[in-house]
Amino acid sequence: CDETTKEGFIRVIVGIKGLTVSRQFKSMKFIKVPENATIPQPEFTDRSLLLRVEGKAKGALKGKLFILKVRQLPFDINPDKSYFKAEEDRVLLFLSKTQDKSWYPELESGLETAEDEEEEEEEKS
Repeated sequence: CDETTKEGFIRVIVGIKGLTVSRQFKSMKFIKVPENATIPQPEFTDRSLLLRVEGKAKGALKGKLFILKVRQLPFDINPDKSYFKAEEDRVLLFLSKTQDKSWYPELESGLETAEDEEEEEEEKS
């Protein structure tokens, strides 16, 4: 995560090895779109996010499903202004901050994901 790339946003980098993109001309500019995966619009709420990357029928991501679920962000975001971009081998999430304060102290150990919580529960059992 970093907050220096675009003012007012937290950039979350999600590695998806094998993700390929192509450039398409849309709305008078070139945009990158995933070639071998489908990425539905992520679900952003005030304090959470859900990203799904579904591999298409052929290629390096065939039959694969990647899910990133963050249940509790450290601070509120503006879901309507948050967005994503696909790049080679990664997806970038841009979370629009509602307050002009640094998230760095809270992000030093990374975001707490649903998978992290499930692993902790299994260890306690």
